[in-house]
Amino acid sequence: MTAQSLGLNTFQSTMLLFAAGAVLLFMLVISSFKLSSETEAQAEKIAEQRIVRMAARKTKVGLLNAETGQRGFLLTGEDIYLEPYFRGIADAKKYLGDLMENAKDRADQDRIAVIAPIVEKKLAEMAQTISLAKSGQRDEAMRIIGSDAGLNYMGVLRDNLESITERADTAVGRGLEDLSTSANRLSITTAFGSLLLISFAGLAFYIVANNTGKLQAARDSLQTLTDELEDRVRSRTEALTEANDEIQRFAYIVSHDLRAPLVNIMGFTSELESASNRLAGYFARTASDVDEAAAASIATEDIPESVSFIRKSSVKMDGLIGAILKLSREGRRELKRERVQLDELVETALASLQHQIEEAGVTVDVEPSLPSVVSDRLALSQIVGNILDNAVKYLDPRRPGEIKITFVESGGRVKLRISDNGRGVAEQDLKRIFDLFRRAGKPDRPGEGIGLAHVRSLVRALGGDVTVESKLGEGTVFTVDLPKKMSGQSPVTKEQTA
Repeated sequence: MTAQSLGLNTFQSTMLLFAAGAVLLFMLVISSFKLSSETEAQAEKIAEQRIVRMAARKTKVGLLNAETGQRGFLLTGEDIYLEPYFRGIADAKKYLGDLMENAKDRADQDRIAVIAPIVEKKLAEMAQTISLAKSGQRDEAMRIIGSDAGLNYMGVLRDNLESITERADTAVGRGLEDLSTSANRLSITTAFGSLLLISFAGLAFYIVANNTGKLQAARDSLQTLTDELEDRVRSRTEALTEANDEIQRFAYIVSHDLRAPLVNIMGFTSELESASNRLAGYFARTASDVDEAAAASIATEDIPESVSFIRKSSVKMDGLIGAILKLSREGRRELKRERVQLDELVETALASLQHQIEEAGVTVDVEPSLPSVVSDRLALSQIVGNILDNAVKYLDPRRPGEIKITFVESGGRVKLRISDNGRGVAEQDLKRIFDLFRRAGKPDRPGEGIGLAHVRSLVRALGGDVTVESKLGEGTVFTVDLPKKMSGQSPVTKEQTA
């Protein structure tokens, strides 16, 4: 009987087949779960019985070892026999505790109730004989052993512990048989169920084969759109996160670094005010030689020094504020897309640094035929210029300077690498090298600490990223990753893209 004879279309027959397969699968799952639960329970019981068996056997062995050590010491008086004696006592106590904790069988529990006090008596008897022998009463100790009390204790203990061991062995054997039976049933059920599921799967494949192509194509198209959307959302989220982090760092740096000069200004202003008050007091009194000397010191040393500090702090404040205004203006500038030849741009940047390069004796190696990109020329000039300026500025005077410019082009992107053999950057400073107003290493070069922060801001505005690799004392490599064509709303003319 076919689906057509029942008046069912492809969708209905497929759903009916899936429903039947689901019912079958549910039954198989329930059966497998039940058999698995039984198998697991049996395995746990076997494990419990093995623990009980081992604890009983180890308790007996511990007592026998202790008794052997006791008798050896009493016969020879050698302390070497006390080692197995004390070790045996420790083992007997430990494994008796394990036995009491894990024994679940009622008969075992009854035997343990008999064993526990006798173990204490046996241990007390052995301890008494050892103590007597150590105090020189060896004959008294041997008399206690000869009373056969200890032998009777060991007989009771041995019988009960062996009974527990035998019962546990029997339970383990029976459990292994049950476990094997359950495992066989589970294997048969799984094999039978797998065969039925394979049959249903083949039938389902036959029914839906004609519609699979279009469905798969639609799914692929949807997956592609989903992946693109997720990538865009992830990219935007990362960009927003980085921007938010940068804003927070910027707010902290501004609140910290711009307040420091103000604190200096306020402090030295107070000092200047104090000095002025002293001068006023001097002129308010009849001047003496001492007052004249003090006034001269104030006028020629204290006040000029305070004024000098105030001027320096004010200049620093002015520089920091100017840097912030510069970054603000650059951030508001509209980017202009045009075709930029990177080899020409690099050549221009090197020409502007030619004097410093010749003075420092730097060798510059530029890979030929650098590619072109569609991007903002001014932003690229500032990016390359800042990185090259840092490379020349922070060379290591102990060796000839070398700067190399290379590139890698793939997947619609260009990675421009600018490396040097300068003094490098310590690992702990790499994370903050692009932070505003943060400078790595010794502050022995002029600058406000905005160059690399500006570079990162510009590169991100162009749709790229900049990373740095460096080792202290070996050199630094900056990698500027740029799209070959910067995205933007403003159209690109034919001349710009030609």
